[in-house]
Amino acid sequence: MFENILNALMYPFLFLSIYFQVLLMTSFFENKKRIKSEESHELTYYPSVTVAVPCWNEERTLAATLDSLLSLDYPKDKLNIIVVDDGSTDNTLKIAKEYENNFPENITAFHKENGGKHTAVNLALEKSKSDLFGCLDADSFVTPKTLRIIVAYFESNKEIMAVTPCIHIRKPKTFIQRLQAVEYLMGVFLRKSYGQLDAIQVTPGPFSIFKKEVFEKIGNYRKAHNTEDFEITLRMHKAKMKIANSHKALVYTVGPATAKGFFHQRLRWARGFLQNAIDYKEMFFRKEYGNFGMFTLPMAFSFFFYGLYASFFGFYSIFKQLFSNINRWSTVGIHPSMPTFDIFYFNTTVMSFIAMVMLSIFLLVLYIGNTLSDDKQQIYHNFPFFFLLYPFFVPFFLGRAAFDTFFHRKNIWVLQDTKK
Repeated sequence: MFENILNALMYPFLFLSIYFQVLLMTSFFENKKRIKSEESHELTYYPSVTVAVPCWNEERTLAATLDSLLSLDYPKDKLNIIVVDDGSTDNTLKIAKEYENNFPENITAFHKENGGKHTAVNLALEKSKSDLFGCLDADSFVTPKTLRIIVAYFESNKEIMAVTPCIHIRKPKTFIQRLQAVEYLMGVFLRKSYGQLDAIQVTPGPFSIFKKEVFEKIGNYRKAHNTEDFEITLRMHKAKMKIANSHKALVYTVGPATAKGFFHQRLRWARGFLQNAIDYKEMFFRKEYGNFGMFTLPMAFSFFFYGLYASFFGFYSIFKQLFSNINRWSTVGIHPSMPTFDIFYFNTTVMSFIAMVMLSIFLLVLYIGNTLSDDKQQIYHNFPFFFLLYPFFVPFFLGRAAFDTFFHRKNIWVLQDTKK
């Protein structure tokens, strides 16, 4: 009886997952020609751009981040970089001041007491007088053509109010970083498909670029449960502002190298998503908010809890099989033999068939994401780490996020996650 209930609850999740993936695939292939032509627009006018670089104890990566910005293939008289040190206790401010002295035409450095990333970005926003405004985390790096590619979107479509980039993990080394490399590659496809539906879910911190009027109309960044990038995306959709994605605008970010750092980052993201979604619950299933309100936001919210359930279902199935094996071994003993494959014994249940379909679609998503981006990733080298390790993290950060949210536990976070 218990297993029947578990299976019955799993089928809606599997149906929604396949439906969701097929819809995104359909959206992508229907707009394939338009997607291909999106990156062909050549700039005829260069608007002024301010890039904020909020930092907290980023002495190891700040210089490389600023070097990547100074190397942008964009008129230097149109580029303004504002570094905001948010109360660092290392040499971050010293490095920022050195760059300010060496490149006074382009770089300005400010120091403030620690108040969180949103306060650092808002300080830069208040100092900015540019047409466009963006943010680059101090552990992220852009390629020379990235800004030109993004700005071309604003010129080709006047309705676009923000553009998100194509983000990859920079030089993944540890198992945890290689796991994230696959996850970010999947994100390349998802953001592009969401963009075609006008339903992008988040304008990520690494180099999302906005028209300055966005902030004049809807206000500056908010603390937003320590996920200010998701909250401002919700506000933009509520104000019916169009957000696009550029799949050729490459940005590299340093992913957490340890399991602890990865867990804390994903816990913050999961809790921030859940709390902000609850704050904007009035957008759920409202036609005036388009595909975002009718589809992607409610779907993401339901997947949060179905993800928890699917994790429980998976662990239950594994432990049940393990317990059955132990029972059998204790009865008849262990008789090791070489594994064999006989198609006659192949599992042909509905659940296994659906799982194979989902896995096939997932691999296709990774392949498409890899072809969209100019940086071809090592999918097959990194995929085993994602496949084997990621499912073990999901129930813990989703479960902890749900527990902390519904029991109103204090949400403490500084500018950057624990990454090292």
